[in-house]
Amino acid sequence: MESYEFKTSLNDGIIRIPIEFREKIFKNAKNVKVIIIPDINEEELNIKKIPFPYFAVDTTGYVFDREEANER
Repeated sequence: MESYEFKTSLNDGIIRIPIEFREKIFKNAKNVKVIIIPDINEEELNIKKIPFPYFAVDTTGYVFDREEANER
């Protein structure tokens, strides 16, 4: 099964398939599966990007006990 990716605009609930994909998609298929992923800009949603700082933990000398971990 092949998949095709393209961006298009919605118009009253209608999704237009670009001409270059129409023949490929409908050549052998009578039914299609559609997955819609909205193309939303994070800035439009006012989402703050919070950086996750790098950190390291030194586990040298620490003994990992599987039985003790499974008890928790």
